Amino acid sequence: MRLCGLCLVVGLLASAAGAAERAGEGPGYLREHVYDGSVHAGDTLARVALASNRWPDCTTLESAVADIFRIEGVAAKSDQDKALALWKWCRILMSATGLGYAREGPRGSERLCCDPHKILTVYGHHQCDGLSWTMVPLWRAAGYMALDECNFGHTTAALRYRDADGALRYHSFDLKRNYYHWDEQNQRVATRSLPVMRGMVFRHVTTPRELHSLWTSLHPDEIVRRQWQNEGHIVPNGGDRSESAAEHEAYYAYRPGRAGGVYAAAGEEVQTLAPTGRPETFAQGLAEGSRNVACSPPAEGRATFHPQQPGEPAEFVYRFAPPYVVADARCEVTLLKAARSDLCRLLVSRDGAAWTPLATQDQPGQQRVAVDLGHEAWTKDLPNVYTAYAFFLKVQLQTAGDVRKTGFRDLTVVVHRMLNKRALPNLRPGKNVWKVAADPIAQGFALELAVEYRIDGRPRSETRIARRFPYYFSIDVPDVPEEVRADYDEHFNEGRLQMTALTMRLRPADGGEEQTPPLPAAAALAAFAQSSPHPADLTRKLTERPERDVRQTDGFFPQSAETRDDEATMRALIRELRSPCVPRQWLAAEDLGAYPKALDELLAVLPAADSDLTLFLCKALAQIRDRRALGPLLEKWKRVPGGAPGTRYIPDALAAIGDPSAVPHLAAALGKCRFDLRFHIAHALGVLGGPEAERALQDLARNDPLPAVREEAGRALAHLRAPPPDTRR
Repeated sequence: MRLCGLCLVVGLLASAAGAAERAGEGPGYLREHVYDGSVHAGDTLARVALASNRWPDCTTLESAVADIFRIEGVAAKSDQDKALALWKWCRILMSATGLGYAREGPRGSERLCCDPHKILTVYGHHQCDGLSWTMVPLWRAAGYMALDECNFGHTTAALRYRDADGALRYHSFDLKRNYYHWDEQNQRVATRSLPVMRGMVFRHVTTPRELHSLWTSLHPDEIVRRQWQNEGHIVPNGGDRSESAAEHEAYYAYRPGRAGGVYAAAGEEVQTLAPTGRPETFAQGLAEGSRNVACSPPAEGRATFHPQQPGEPAEFVYRFAPPYVVADARCEVTLLKAARSDLCRLLVSRDGAAWTPLATQDQPGQQRVAVDLGHEAWTKDLPNVYTAYAFFLKVQLQTAGDVRKTGFRDLTVVVHRMLNKRALPNLRPGKNVWKVAADPIAQGFALELAVEYRIDGRPRSETRIARRFPYYFSIDVPDVPEEVRADYDEHFNEGRLQMTALTMRLRPADGGEEQTPPLPAAAALAAFAQSSPHPADLTRKLTERPERDVRQTDGFFPQSAETRDDEATMRALIRELRSPCVPRQWLAAEDLGAYPKALDELLAVLPAADSDLTLFLCKALAQIRDRRALGPLLEKWKRVPGGAPGTRYIPDALAAIGDPSAVPHLAAALGKCRFDLRFHIAHALGVLGGPEAERALQDLARNDPLPAVREEAGRALAHLRAPPPDTRR
């Protein structure tokens, strides 16, 4: 079985403070799901987003989960109805056939991709942990608490919500094995382990705070074509694999029309830039850093793009924007220079700051340059943009002579990017209302959008031209039976209705109205308020035994009040606690919570315990509730915001001990901790009480960015303010 990532997330929490600084946050609570919506020079049309009223809008995690609830008609229903709707669409939108882990970055310094939005919209396939890394943040995007639960072989999604009896519990969904755990007696989704985290952990928070989105920018002379059929332009997951090299190769191998393996999810974007050299508009496609630039009509032996003034450096910078990962890229350009002393060279950058030369025109004359920047260049350790999102090309020029004799022409860049076709706006039989959202378009341009699909193999297409946004239109698809499968993991877009491609480009506005008048906003908004449940039935349950006490499933410690006095068993557990076998250590620490006499042994292990073992020690110490643990726990607490998941549960143990002197230590950490620690701090402050705890809870209840934390702080406040129980007989 695979090691599901417990050792792959070191340092993610430690980088949270730096992420907050980059996001420009001031004092307060760290926000999650920070999306970059910035607009750059050259973005003639910025923040483009496409959505259909009958398919989840996956632009962000928030838009996706809100649409899932709306489409399935559960927005006003129970939390369990919402969780089951999310389960259903995670099964439709992602393929559980992925191998290994996605890695991105320059060769030799690749990093694990933990961004749930990338897993959802770019890769679309993963193994158990990557699928859970996506479902869990989607649930948090709806305002709830959720974490993924794992051992050393398997990971599932644990979603916390309120059940019909009014109690808040965690509930387990297994996206890899295609079932959810079920409590038949109480007719509710159950937990994978009972109590939760029995021999497992609610993992470190792998989700980065700054997330990817599908907002798209378009430049003049650029065509973006998103295809449902991938033609072999894949970024394979890799590393930490148990499968053979042959199995891995077979999974990713391309053949025309293939729909299995990774191709059950993978489509591709073909991004083409070919500046035509219109003097009146060429500069609108240039990125930050461009200077001393000019454009002249094409002429034989002359540069179309050249310096504006002689004697000064000229730089033409082109930015190739996200939202999808680069699998392959190729650049072709004709470079010209008149004198040996002239400068004419092509460079590439992943960040717009560090530049690597690709080609230099050494001799006077002209030279046609063709450079591969994709996977092949990566395998040869040549300059490349493989696995990049945004990247930059720059042509540097300088001449003291005729500016038209030093420059370039006939630039063509073709970029193949991998995407998850399931997360595109797929059509369904019947009426589909589309929304094109964007910032105002630059004067003189219009957006042309073409949607291609097939019915029973016969091609169809719809083209719209828009100059004002949001722009709404409808596509009426013949009422053919909708594709309903139980094996969406392996098959998608194979029914009578099949998507082909959608293409976007900017074109000169002709001064008239749109080619097709937009659908009136009122009618479109009404369509986007309606439900349209997908007919797939993806119900599959694994029956579990019911809980004995809600403490077993609510996610806080202690989970038991059992006390035992069995010296021989306790000594055997202590030996297990000190054994090198990690799972046995975890279980022994948890079970020692029933033995108050084991306190000294537990405290002796605590200082050097790793972040996982610390969790189970907190389980035990919360059950024993001895004040002698206060000092060692507070010493370990100094590690926050690091040390999770173990430090996440120190507040539970401190609350169980019941010493209010812990309150200042907990409250002081709130501003530097992520949502999961704040959630447990809020619970603990509600137990410990006092004026400082109440002030901190009031602020959390008003201002915490995550609704689940605000709700927990509100419950804690209500508990503190409740009148004491009447003990009179």
